[in-house]
Amino acid sequence: MAHLPRSSLVLAQILSMFIPLVLASPDPAAAMTYNVVSLGAKADGTTDSTQAFVSAWTKACGSTNPAMIYVPVGRFYLRQVVFNGPCNNNAIIMRIAGTLVAPSDYSVLGNTANWLVFEHVDGVTISGGVLDAQGTALWACKASGNTCPAGATTLEFSNSNNIVVSALSSLNSQMFHIVVNGCQNVKMQGIGVTADGNSPNTDGIHVQLSSSVTILDSKIKTGDDCISIGPGTTNLWIENVECGPGHGISIGSLGKDQEEAGVQNVTVKTVTFTNTQNGVRIKSWGRPSNGFAENILFQHAVMMNVQNPIVIDQNYCPNNKGCPGQVSGVKISDVTYQDIHGTSATEVAMKFDCSSGNPCSNIRLEDVKLTYNNQAAQASCSHAAGTSTGFVQPTSCLPSRSINSLKLGYKFLALIRTSPKCSPCLTNNIVVSALSSLNSQMFHIVVNGCQNVKMQGIGVTADGNSPNTDGIHVQLSSSVTILDSKIKTGDDCISIGPGTTNLWIENVECGPGHGISIGSLGKDQQEAGVQNVTVKTITFTNTQNGVRIKSWGRPSNGFAKNILFQHAVMMNVQNPIVIDQNYCPNNKGCPGQVSGVKISDVTYQDIHGTSATEVAMKFDCSSGNPCSNIRLEDVKLTYNNQAAQASCNHAAGTSTGFVQPTSCL
Repeated sequence: MAHLPRSSLVLAQILSMFIPLVLASPDPAAAMTYNVVSLGAKADGTTDSTQAFVSAWTKACGSTNPAMIYVPVGRFYLRQVVFNGPCNNNAIIMRIAGTLVAPSDYSVLGNTANWLVFEHVDGVTISGGVLDAQGTALWACKASGNTCPAGATTLEFSNSNNIVVSALSSLNSQMFHIVVNGCQNVKMQGIGVTADGNSPNTDGIHVQLSSSVTILDSKIKTGDDCISIGPGTTNLWIENVECGPGHGISIGSLGKDQEEAGVQNVTVKTVTFTNTQNGVRIKSWGRPSNGFAENILFQHAVMMNVQNPIVIDQNYCPNNKGCPGQVSGVKISDVTYQDIHGTSATEVAMKFDCSSGNPCSNIRLEDVKLTYNNQAAQASCSHAAGTSTGFVQPTSCLPSRSINSLKLGYKFLALIRTSPKCSPCLTNNIVVSALSSLNSQMFHIVVNGCQNVKMQGIGVTADGNSPNTDGIHVQLSSSVTILDSKIKTGDDCISIGPGTTNLWIENVECGPGHGISIGSLGKDQQEAGVQNVTVKTITFTNTQNGVRIKSWGRPSNGFAKNILFQHAVMMNVQNPIVIDQNYCPNNKGCPGQVSGVKISDVTYQDIHGTSATEVAMKFDCSSGNPCSNIRLEDVKLTYNNQAAQASCNHAAGTSTGFVQPTSCL
């Protein structure tokens, strides 16, 4: 791709998150197995089996080989158990066929903070089972107004990495059911949480101070937040969750402390709320703080009789203590609500009650329909600004700033064809649909310095040898979406330049062409970074590259981080997966130097197909700024019907599931 001048980008909606990846579970057949019954545990629900579980953990953690702790069918009574690391291996499975039972006397655990806790572990999987915390007696104590202990969290992971929890059920926790604190790369799937709708402080899953956490395919019924998201949470992905009863999915409370880590890159999609107090909520204390919440996506949500379907509350002040008369310092920005439908149990279905000192900014509404008593619901806004796209009901109350709207469709096709390129620059809230671009002299479509751009059904056609004819180029832009498009050209199908944030690319066919490329980055020493990019459901046919990141081999403060490449098919692609940080065309301006661009948090998930060259995966990173936290999950690339090869230089990361070629990270 030829370098595009700064005066020359596109997209609409979202995300980033970066779906987190975790390490693969070991093969049970190859693991050392420790049966808790063999170590003295009794499956009668009354005999104290705590020591047997401690013994099993000590053996598994001390093993230098993969290990499995097996809990057979039955009920096993446990007092508090702390599973401490670090261990001698990073592949421990706890397979639970039975039920773990807490003491029915809440005073035994009530002041211990947690019942079961994993600390400083790496590569632990918990599969199956039921955790019965027997918390009903403590709830009754609290309801009576008597002095009671705070209660214990059922299961906590603290300062741990590469955790998998699957098909686990938590019943009647005294307090929070599951807590993820200070962790990286956690995947939870098929979680079931059950507690009474009036049970106090029984959040289903709470995440804080953690990065790259995924919560999938779960059902949560409880008395507080189904999922709560605390300070310091980044790159969180929540998908296919049923919530209710409960208080919804909440970011917050934020801003309790004056010095506080922010929340960013959170995706909540395909969720159903039934008879809940809230749907999707962000809340912060009404007092000074340097906290923030940014780059949040709520997408594909169904509300069924929800009291507050969409709510931002920045005046949270329980019992009016410690905050009356103050305003929240938490800054909330770049929050998108997309495809939110259903019924509200109250007349005001959408409420943005933001801070007067730090108003909410860049709130985006797209395709929202909420009703109350079979009528359009209402909206309320205070100190909030943003935009609306598509059908929005209740009618948006967001004041808009500097909004320009442009829609291009098939009626403009002849005009666009005669132009060397279409470049809607320094413009916001653009929709381009069903547009074809043929035989551009240079780039076909450029999005530069824009916000909120949606392109759908785009067709690009040019000869495979046509020079510098990138299909769509995006730079210095935020919240661009490219969907359902077919691009055949002589350069990058889609190129992503400096200053691109919150880019979503989905369902694109590319070929011929040079693939989908982030870069070239780092041409300038002072350069805006690229972050929060999702590229998914892509097919590459006979292309030079598949998914590529490239940077000039010379000093720069640029970066690329929080990138997800997911669900890609490669068909005879020369370089299916490539990071090239030694780009130096014609060996001018860079020989003997190293790239200053920092590449981190890049995930390749479900990448399959055929390579036209033997080396299908190449990470050629900067010796001065090595690539970090590269994650591979479920990759299968072949060359001439054999496993392809991989090459790594100055790159570090992890692999999960089946990865071929064998990871060189």
